Amino acid sequence: MKNYMYNSDVGTFEIVHKAHLQYELWIGEELLGEYESAELAAEDVAEFNTDYVEWDRFKNELENFPQSLADWTAVTEDSPR
Repeated sequence: MKNYMYNSDVGTFEIVHKAHLQYELWIGEELLGEYESAELAAEDVAEFNTDYVEWDRFKNELENFPQSLADWTAVTEDSPR
């Protein structure tokens, strides 16, 4: 399965592929949401709409943040989280 990681100043975000059309967005050990695609999860991070206060409070303040899934690191993982 292909997962994605983004190292931010507040921690490492992960998008984990769980099943067909099921992705989870994590930061550390905290589940932030479930999505139909990795792109939708990355979009919430780019829009500072994760419900993770430490990240979302940076809206309109950060210049360097992942603007799309292309800015994330793809990771191949054999075992699910």
